[in-house]
This record gives sequence, structure tokens and C-alpha cells, in this order.
Amino acid sequence: MKKLLGITAVLGLILACSVDPQDIPTLEVGQEFADSNVRLLVLDTFAVELSTFKFDSIISSDGDRLLIGRYSDAFLGSVTAAAYIELTAQTYSLPNDAELDSIALILGYDDYFYSDTTQVTQIRVHLLTEELRPEEDFFYNTSTLPFDSVPLAQRNYRPEPFDEDSLHISLPISAGQEIFDLIQENDINDTDDLREKFKGFSLQSGVEDNGAIVGFSKNQEQTYLRFFYSVPDEFEDVEGSFDLFINPFSETPSAFNNITSDVSGTTLEVLTDQETNLPTTASNNLSYIQSGIGYATRVEFPTIKRVFDLQGTGTVLSAILQLKPPVASYDDILPLRDSLNVAILDQNNEIIGPVANGQGIVLGRISQENEEFSNVIYEIPVGVYIDAKLTETPTVEDALVLFPPEFNGTVDRIVLEGPENTDFEARLILTYAIYDD
Repeated sequence: MKKLLGITAVLGLILACSVDPQDIPTLEVGQEFADSNVRLLVLDTFAVELSTFKFDSIISSDGDRLLIGRYSDAFLGSVTAAAYIELTAQTYSLPNDAELDSIALILGYDDYFYSDTTQVTQIRVHLLTEELRPEEDFFYNTSTLPFDSVPLAQRNYRPEPFDEDSLHISLPISAGQEIFDLIQENDINDTDDLREKFKGFSLQSGVEDNGAIVGFSKNQEQTYLRFFYSVPDEFEDVEGSFDLFINPFSETPSAFNNITSDVSGTTLEVLTDQETNLPTTASNNLSYIQSGIGYATRVEFPTIKRVFDLQGTGTVLSAILQLKPPVASYDDILPLRDSLNVAILDQNNEIIGPVANGQGIVLGRISQENEEFSNVIYEIPVGVYIDAKLTETPTVEDALVLFPPEFNGTVDRIVLEGPENTDFEARLILTYAIYDD
């Protein structure tokens, strides 16, 4: 199985028809260019091919966010996120005469959410029945662990990631009394001892939820299991608390997100392995991207080398790829990211490396000029990549891949119109300077 490793860190057409130079608009840029017989051509008739593919799996245990929730998407089916966590303590010590009063799981919001937070959603807390021990060095978005089918507790709530700092879920005292007693009696003295009695939690959404996927922090100051206790005193009991939290220094992952989508009945259900590409010609002239799940857009320029049909010697001055999300695909509930990561793929859809130019790593950005007219268009400077395709020997079957930032730790999605769309065609705009030999 292919794995997408460290995707953030690892962070190209023959003309559609024969080109007659006299039919191409010539931009005169000053008398000096005219005198030296240099012409600047702006060409936008190169073929652009978009397709969707899906990474077999992506790492979901190396970020700082827990994702929990479920929502239904008109384009990408139902999307579900569940978190798995193992807990530890700073020290394993409790007063000998302490009495357990209550237990609560506190989940600290980290300000991320996707979809509709006005809807009531549910979190179900289940006990894990197996330790968090990955078969390899990481857990992935496809990873799961067994847990008790009956939840310890559940909480229905409306997410308030900006108005509240955390979500409080009360647990029954019986769920933690044994652990409390064993710590108090010095029978649990470290994480290994704790793991024998308590494997951790799986945090699941409601099976019928259609609201939002919400982000919660892994930071021990924000997310923890708190035991509230009191120590009897002659005049007034002394209250205290003891916390278990996600270990930020664990040698092995102590938390991960399982992120799935149900695309039954959609064109995406054919994407069963990473090497399969779904062209826009077979998907309603649309291409798809979704973080967390692993959908990404592959971009190819099959006719770029027809530029050599132009007489004279030339060079690429710039190349801008323009792509448009359909207006119906985004709104305030399902917003667009303002940037896209760009990398190079091989023929098997494995990432080779990032695309970089003189300004650094290349990103796709929403064109502010077009945005003013409610016409959102991503513009991606791909001149370095196009220049490499024109000079490569031998021909390499690579392509560009587009995906959002935080691909491993969000569920953001973007829909892009293909090259046959009557509203806006995906296109490459090439500025090319031609001069005589």
C-alpha cells in the first residue's frame, strides 16, 4: 500500500490545433523589441487535462489536531472523522485519603471546523480494547482500532469553536474509579502500568449526524481527562484534580484521526487505488480535492511541445494555470482555501517533490482581481515546470498535483471545473518570447 508521507514537507501540451504565428496576437513592448525582431506571444490554446486520484493513505498521527464529526457533501458524499487517543500523566500520585467526586473529558477547541456548526452533533466516548501501537511508525487516515461498542458517555452539542474554549463531557465515576484507586495505592506508577488497565478512548460522531467536523487540540493544557476529588478536612474538604493527557513526547503515536468518506453512487467510487485516475471527461467535467480523505487533482499538459511549431527560437517568460471552482461548490459553510500546494507527481501518482521558482515554493492563489467580480479563480505560476517539460530529455511521464495546505489535518475540499466547461475552461496562459536565430 502506498503511503503519502510528510505531504506538507514534500511540498506542464501540444497546441489543440496547428498554430500559424500570424494568427497569434503579438504584443509590441517598446520600439527596442520591435527593432530587434523580438515578439511576445500570449498563448492560451494549449490542452489542459485534469483528473482526480486518491492517495492510498495519508499520515494522520503527526499533527496537533483531533478531528471529530460527520457531514454530507453534495459532491463528495458523507465524510466522517473519528479520533483515537492514548492518555498518560505527569506524575502518578494521589493523596491517600482522596475521594473521587467526578470525571470529565475536556476537549479544547483549536478553532478549526468544516461545514455547518449550527447543527446539533454528537460525540460518543468509547473505551479502546487494544493499545495504540502502529504496525509501522505512524497511524494513517485509514487506520482503526477496536473499541467497546457501548459508549461510556455521549454528548449532543452545537460546536462553538470561537465562543467557547472547550467542550465538557461528563463520564460515569465507575469508568475511572479503579484507575483512581490503583494510582492512589501505587499499583499504577507509569504509563505502562496505566496501559494495562486503560488503553484509551475512541471519540466517534453520531452515525446519523450531518453537521460539522470539528477540530480539538492535542495540547495537554487544552485537552485532558480530569479526575475531580476531595480530601476530607476537619472544617472544609480540600478539593483537587488529577489529569491524564495526550503525551506530546511519546516515542510512538499517542493519537490519530480516522477519516473516511462514502462516495457510493458517485463517479469517485472507481478510485480504489492510488494509480487510478478519474479524468474530468468521466466525472461531469469536474475534478476534486479533499484533505484528510486523500483526493487530489492531477494536472497534465499533453500538447505543450507544439510550441516548437512556432518559427524562430523562443523562451518561456511566464506560464499561469487558471482553474475555477464552480460557484455552487462553495459558500460560507463550505469555504474555499485561499491557496493550493503544488508538487510534481510521477506516473504512479507518487510525489517527487515541490515546484519552486525564484520566489520560493510555488503556491496556487485566488486571483484578487477576479474575486472582486465574484469570479473566484485560482492562478498557479507553473513557468518553471513548463520550461522543464520543454527541455526534458527523454520525455518524462510526470504531472502536477494540487492539494490544500494542512492536507493531513483538515477535511477541506475544493471542486474544480475541467477544460470543457462552458462557463470557464481550465487553461494555461503562456507568455512566450520569440527571436530569430
